[in-house]
Amino acid sequence: MVGSSRIFHLTRYLVASLAFLYFVIPYLRSHSSEYVRDHYADLLRSFQDEKKLFVSDFLENEVGGEMDGSALAKLCASKTWIPPSQPVVVSCDPVPGGIGEVKNGQLNCIRFAIEIGAQLILPRMHQRSPADISNLQGGQSHKGLSLDYMFSKPHLVASLQRHCPQLQVHDSLDALYDKPSLLKPLPVNVNQLTEDFATFDDTPTAIVQHPEELSARFTAFMDRELPIEKRYYPVRVHLAQTLFAWPTLNETGAHFRADFGKLLRVRDDIRALAASALWNLAKTHAVKLLNPKAGTVVDGASSDGGGGFTGIHLRTEQDTREGGWPPYKDQVPYHFNFFLHHMTPLPAGAPPRTVFLATGLTAKDDDVKNFRARAADFNATVVVKRDLLDAAEISVLNGLTWDQRALLDYEILLRAGTMLGIVESSFAWDVALRRGLAYGTGESEGFEAKPGGAAFQTGTYEKSELVMWKDRWSRLFGRSERGVRMYYAMWP
Repeated sequence: MVGSSRIFHLTRYLVASLAFLYFVIPYLRSHSSEYVRDHYADLLRSFQDEKKLFVSDFLENEVGGEMDGSALAKLCASKTWIPPSQPVVVSCDPVPGGIGEVKNGQLNCIRFAIEIGAQLILPRMHQRSPADISNLQGGQSHKGLSLDYMFSKPHLVASLQRHCPQLQVHDSLDALYDKPSLLKPLPVNVNQLTEDFATFDDTPTAIVQHPEELSARFTAFMDRELPIEKRYYPVRVHLAQTLFAWPTLNETGAHFRADFGKLLRVRDDIRALAASALWNLAKTHAVKLLNPKAGTVVDGASSDGGGGFTGIHLRTEQDTREGGWPPYKDQVPYHFNFFLHHMTPLPAGAPPRTVFLATGLTAKDDDVKNFRARAADFNATVVVKRDLLDAAEISVLNGLTWDQRALLDYEILLRAGTMLGIVESSFAWDVALRRGLAYGTGESEGFEAKPGGAAFQTGTYEKSELVMWKDRWSRLFGRSERGVRMYYAMWP
């Protein structure tokens, strides 16, 4: 019998021989060091665990590609920056809510600091009360939590340093403890800087009409409210909440809108969970794997039988019982009407189509049970995020808060073949707009219904046909003036 040590040495010799044949002979043929390096990388990858490679590629790449940064660099180079000898530092109200509101509010804070040429204290966020998710500011002190509660702080800081070096960034107010003048800020609200707010599609909004005028108006405001002779530097200016105030749709083109949104990337530990869930979804439900390196998805046109999956955002948790959210009975017809009229029937004997249900509910909640039962009538299998994680990963998920768990849903929905949601949700708008920008359709091709238009006249359409966003990849159902604000003022 050959000993294990002997087998080990024979195996090493065999691998080395194969490597020689794989690399050296092609090298002698091509004389290309680049050819050798690429083949060497391919061979090493072939010996690694396939799932680990998928997760690694997922973490190293973004939907729609990595941040380019050239448009941001051009913007920053075009601004007049306040001299460091008389520093002005911008801080902002902590942003409450889920990823849609928090991401948008924090990016508006950054964008405002760039516009007036000031320094920036990294924006923060409020945590919901763990006991009552409708209490958006009940989870901690008034100063809020660091943005790495949801997002990758190293990615943000490195991106700003690389593409906007003119913007001096401070981690927190605490980091500036030796600057006593910062303790008493000059409060400012966008309403104090302008009275010109945009009306889109006959809908008045709080979106700034002329953002290019804000810098001059801020200077005049500061001179009036805090004259130079009364200033102690550095001066801190504290900006009130601006969730949907910046006209992002008109911000130097779709490329900048998409790229600026990539400043805030979901934390890597949560993205790793999402990657694992997607891998498991593919393996257990015969869903075609995405190509995370290319940042693409299985074509939405084939998601009803071509190997992709449908992602549906169901927003019926307890905090939606007030505030104008449609109840379960109004949301569900949208989705199953889509199944009935816009999905090609599966051939006889075909496996069920796969639906990923993004929700803050669990499989034990009635809405999820009822949705699964109804989906079965359409030959669809419904899974939620917990169905796609192993025991160790579920333990990690349980350690996350309600909004942090939603980030997992967010990352998965970005990669669905088709995504369905409702127009009242900033979460759904963020996903739909980002998918449209990333996969080539562009936001101008998707905005369908406008308040005051035909689709908003009672009786014009069946309720289940009301759509405010429709492109090749996503549909958002319903009618709401909130949807207008999100379309025109969201950083996806």
